[in-house]
Amino acid sequence: MVEGSLVAEKSLTIKIGEWFFKCRDYTPIPLIILLLIFGKATALTSTIGLMLVVFGELFRIYSVAFIGTVSRTRSHSTGQKLITSGPFAYVRNPLYVGNFGITAGIALMGGNIPIFVATVALFCLQYYYIVRFEEDLLLERFGEEYVEFMGTVPRWIPSKLPKLDQIEWPDDFSHSLKSEKHTLRTIFILSIILAIIGVSKA
Repeated sequence: MVEGSLVAEKSLTIKIGEWFFKCRDYTPIPLIILLLIFGKATALTSTIGLMLVVFGELFRIYSVAFIGTVSRTRSHSTGQKLITSGPFAYVRNPLYVGNFGITAGIALMGGNIPIFVATVALFCLQYYYIVRFEEDLLLERFGEEYVEFMGTVPRWIPSKLPKLDQIEWPDDFSHSLKSEKHTLRTIFILSIILAIIGVSKA
């Protein structure tokens, strides 16, 4: 009986994660609307927020250069091999670390602290489920190889960092930049709009 309830609970978690995974491009829309209405950017929040956004997007570009275009899929594809090089050698979800920097940075640029706090909390909730869903897929696809990977590489916060001369670099960033062009365009437009709103309310 207990085993059955645990399976049902896992199934619900995976289903919630799958839904969030499919909708992850649309869940930030309420945040954007709130910032457009209640945003009050200051020089300080804009500067720190922009630094977070730049870090997040650069980290995404670096990560996509290793994992490739599978990062943009809306399907259950996990790629043909488990990626363990580059940033994936230190954290299992580097793309989502980048997403956190971008999302938190945009929220902070808006200058509304309650919205920023709510954004961070909701991001953590959403990606908890997304990661659980993806881990289930990866365990099914790669089995013991992924179990070993989970045992040595943390989900979010690296337990170790490479020295500068140990950092792995991809052969080419062109496909990564091409994959990220939509994100870069969105970041640029939002940054300009939030800056204009901040100036108009100053």
